[in-house]
Amino acid sequence: MDNESKLLELKKRLSEEVLKESSDNNLIISLSNEIASLDKSAVRFSVDAGIINRLGKELVGKQETAVSELIKNAYDADATEVDLIFENAWNQGGILTIEDNGHGMNREQLVNGFMRLSSSDKIHNPVSEKYKRQKAGKKGIGRFATQRLGNKLTIITQTLHSLDALKVIVNWDDFETDKDLLTVSNSIEFVSKTKESGTTLIIEGLREGWSDAMIKRVYRYTSELLQPFPLSKKKEEEKENSIDEGFKSNYYRSDNGDLVAIVDEERAIFQHALAEIEGYVLDDGQGCWALKSDKLNFPEEVYPIGNNEKDKEDTTTPFNLIKGVHFKAYYFIYDPKLFSPGTVTFIRELGYEKGGIKLYRNGFRVLPYGEQGDDWLGLDKSNNRNIILAQHPNRNFFGFVELEDLNNDFEETSSREGLIENDRLNELTDFVYRSLTTAVMKVQELRGRKVTASQKGYKKETDNSSEKVDNAIEQIEELFKKTGIENENNTEPTKPTETVDRANELIADLKKAREVEKIQTQELIDENNMLRVLAGLGLVIGEFVHEVQRFLPGFDADIRFLKNAVKDYKDVYERTELLETNVKSFSTYTSYFDKTISRNVHRELEPIELRDVVRNFETVISNDLKRASIDMLPSKFEGYDLFTVPMHPSEWASILFNLYTNSKKAIKRVKTDGKIFIRCGKDDKIVFLEFSDNGDGISKENEENIFNAFYTTSTASNHTSDDATALTGTGLGLKIVKDIIEFYNGEIYVSTPLQGYSTTIRIEIPKN
Repeated sequence: MDNESKLLELKKRLSEEVLKESSDNNLIISLSNEIASLDKSAVRFSVDAGIINRLGKELVGKQETAVSELIKNAYDADATEVDLIFENAWNQGGILTIEDNGHGMNREQLVNGFMRLSSSDKIHNPVSEKYKRQKAGKKGIGRFATQRLGNKLTIITQTLHSLDALKVIVNWDDFETDKDLLTVSNSIEFVSKTKESGTTLIIEGLREGWSDAMIKRVYRYTSELLQPFPLSKKKEEEKENSIDEGFKSNYYRSDNGDLVAIVDEERAIFQHALAEIEGYVLDDGQGCWALKSDKLNFPEEVYPIGNNEKDKEDTTTPFNLIKGVHFKAYYFIYDPKLFSPGTVTFIRELGYEKGGIKLYRNGFRVLPYGEQGDDWLGLDKSNNRNIILAQHPNRNFFGFVELEDLNNDFEETSSREGLIENDRLNELTDFVYRSLTTAVMKVQELRGRKVTASQKGYKKETDNSSEKVDNAIEQIEELFKKTGIENENNTEPTKPTETVDRANELIADLKKAREVEKIQTQELIDENNMLRVLAGLGLVIGEFVHEVQRFLPGFDADIRFLKNAVKDYKDVYERTELLETNVKSFSTYTSYFDKTISRNVHRELEPIELRDVVRNFETVISNDLKRASIDMLPSKFEGYDLFTVPMHPSEWASILFNLYTNSKKAIKRVKTDGKIFIRCGKDDKIVFLEFSDNGDGISKENEENIFNAFYTTSTASNHTSDDATALTGTGLGLKIVKDIIEFYNGEIYVSTPLQGYSTTIRIEIPKN
């Protein structure tokens, strides 16, 4: 059939289908496309349905990134809360439900927004409708994020004014190559509303498993959306719809219908605060501040503060211009000893980016107070003077000041950037600054540290804290023994029963804390002892390697002599050549470590190009790989200038050899033909290195444990006389690697294994 006849036939079929009372829209689209393709006077772009799969995989590299983009979409929809529920998601095939309370979508927004490729909505509407948030989601990436995550997507969405909810089901497997994109349809139906407004995404058939560590990284990726200090309950009751209530994400696992929290914002940030500081100015003008610290065992206490610059001891002079003001701040000192493992880096970075004391006037945020670089309270300036020795720059606080100004006593500048300086603003600044600095000085005192540079008679506390706890327990018990005797001789008890019960609970808590402290102290002693042994061993190895270098030229000369002497004896000559190869391998090892150890003397830090350290490492282990029957694929470097922040070169030798020896042991355990692959690249602010092997893998529940001190899968029984590479594990290798990386504000974690591998360790370091 020629083109003319075919064209007439297609038009006839199209006309017949259009005239039907119940026509097949998919057939109409298909016929229209065929007719257009036969048009001799024009050509048109067509889209293969397989592009959806390619876009999903190419636009969204990591599954954590995919989920974080969906959370950002909820933020853009003016949601105040989004719940993520992982069901049977330890391994692939599970379900992820993402539910928000945003404004939802009507049919037009769903069809022309979510279902439209390259939607222009974020171009025309860069801020959100209700709270005027700067939109965080990348253009059009959200729908592809769902394809990256699972095989099937169900969307249920409703708006405040809709009578019903819309439900759409998308089977991503329908988008096959060699099929026109327009011919793939997805059913849409009306269902009963489950809430006033919001969107629920149900992603089934997850393509990869999710560990708790991976889910916690999603939380970190969206940390820029957090308001880590909600307004007071009073303001929450009074706020209007137009006041941004903040944004919170919750992460759960579904366990037999029960939701088990994985990440909680309070636990993720606030529980690590060293202290909570709060301040009020009462209706009579009396100022007061309060301090509470669970970590320092300091219950909440309230202290008065007066408005008298000349006499700091005066606590009664009123603050007449700022009655009713309230502030609250969470105070952090970024000392790793004050944090649980793996949290200090995240919170410190959040503090540098989002820390400070924000100002709210009648419930609305006033800029630029509390923004990065703004020092409206003078905390940075005061910290730099070093008169008050307690750390108190803006980055050490997450906090807010609430200002009720119904009479407009605090006037905004004409540019609406800040408030006009007057006596009221000066009094407010003075009250908050003095309250915060007095509170951190109290914290410094509770920690047994010198408070001010001019402090006289200070003597560092040397008493053993453990002994203090033991003495406190004994004294409390003795006190209540006496109370019991007194009660026997009196008709009325001297203490209420509730107080006695509570005291007994406190005694039990103290005893429990004491036991935990003993265990943790012993663990630290064990770790320090092992590190001391390893440090000494490192010095011995350094001396040994240096001495070996003196003998290598002699080895080379002797081998050349032997080769010349036995050149007529084939078998002996071949063995001599093998000896030469082994000596060269040994020489390469010793040269590498001699150079690495000798550089420790100079201590200088320099930006490290990942290509250089990886290629040097490959050269050194090449012969060892052959002996271990491990195939190392050519390393992949994505992009140029893969420079880290300044580091010590020897640290990368430690990092790579630790990863390599762990991979060797994992491959040996699984008894397979081993393979190792290194991939390096860079993202927005980091360079990364991924180290993959096909060993026995790491279980999901142990993905975080492997970085703990003394956790090891190697035992003395692994070490055999015929395998010198089966090293006994100390359980400190990855702990040391993690400490190195976190020192430079980097991160190391178990990532989703690359295809064909069982384990992938990913290292991220800030780029130079």
